[in-house]
Amino acid sequence: MGISRKDMLINVVIWVIGMIIIMLIAYDPLDILDLTQKVIIVVIMSIVLLPLLLIRRQRLLKKMKKTT
Repeated sequence: MGISRKDMLINVVIWVIGMIIIMLIAYDPLDILDLTQKVIIVVIMSIVLLPLLLIRRQRLLKKMKKTT
């Protein structure tokens, strides 16, 4: 059984939002943050996003296992 389109889109949207936020922090058009602040924020964002994606993956695996 394959992954539904809705489940794939949710995972992609979580990843894309995280990447957009990290890119905005790295670009910093207003030049508000120095390099160490940027690195700290990017690390925190990565720590937050990775578990979200892993939890979604586990739910999908359980859902796929249940349907087969």
